[in-house]
Amino acid sequence: MAMNFWEAQRRARLRTFFMLMLFCVLTVGMALLIEWAVRFFAQEGYTPPMPYLGLIFLGITFLVAGFYYLAYRSSGGSYVAESLGGRQVSQGTKNFKEAQLLNIVQEVAIASGLPMPPVYVIEAKEINAFAAGMRPNNAAITVTRGALELLDRDELQGVIAHEFGHIYNGDMRMNMSLAAMLMGFFIILYLGIRLLEGSFFVGGRGNGKRSGNSVALIALIFLVAGVVTWVAGAILRSLVSRQREYLADASAVQFTRSTQGIAGALRKIAKAEIHDMPKAGMAYAHLYFDNHSFWSSLFATHPPLEKRIAALESAKYTQMS
Repeated sequence: MAMNFWEAQRRARLRTFFMLMLFCVLTVGMALLIEWAVRFFAQEGYTPPMPYLGLIFLGITFLVAGFYYLAYRSSGGSYVAESLGGRQVSQGTKNFKEAQLLNIVQEVAIASGLPMPPVYVIEAKEINAFAAGMRPNNAAITVTRGALELLDRDELQGVIAHEFGHIYNGDMRMNMSLAAMLMGFFIILYLGIRLLEGSFFVGGRGNGKRSGNSVALIALIFLVAGVVTWVAGAILRSLVSRQREYLADASAVQFTRSTQGIAGALRKIAKAEIHDMPKAGMAYAHLYFDNHSFWSSLFATHPPLEKRIAALESAKYTQMS
């Protein structure tokens, strides 16, 4: 007997790897393009033996990305949950739904071989949940009151298993790494804008016209590079994130041995019209279950719910002989 969810996981990981390679190619390729563009347009005005500007681009991008990655890493999942107004569910809770939630989390933790994370509830009517934390030992799972009240036990188990899938597959670490790289690209864009402003100041002086022109050329190239890499990086990050959602769905099937729970939950989310997540959570919107319009699909971090339901119901994740 072969489990088809293993093949679904393999495909999602392969696509993720391919997109991460594109991310690296984008970064290194843009560094080479910057160096070529400055040498081409400046001609005799810029002929150093080393590709200094390309190396500066790489250095700034990776240093800024490293700084933000360390900042993200220091904040555990509980910090994210509490910053959104989450309340930790205590082991001795008398609330039936919350006690059931803890029981489900314990079951899936055993099935996945992961440590039991702290569990939080957000008082929102929307059906939603997310996992946060860079490592399994500092992760936390948060669900909304709407998920507790509107989902049956199997559906809630499917949702929790999906979130454990994100923890199991290291998706939070990957998402934060890509977000840090995007901040590196944004700093390049900001640097280009500031250099362009400086070139006008230098060029306004009589003896600084040539120097101002050189600064303006470098500024324009960095500005264009920042825009291109930031937009392309955001699209690639979204593509990676969408593949990880499919991977988490496959992992949910692996942990629960059922497609019905997660598929049923997704159907209820797709039909719901409630938008009640806290506004403070916009910075963490990529963690939520999400649906989106056609026009926002290019930058969407989640696949359309209809596609996820179709993948679950098409026997991609079910047991095959």
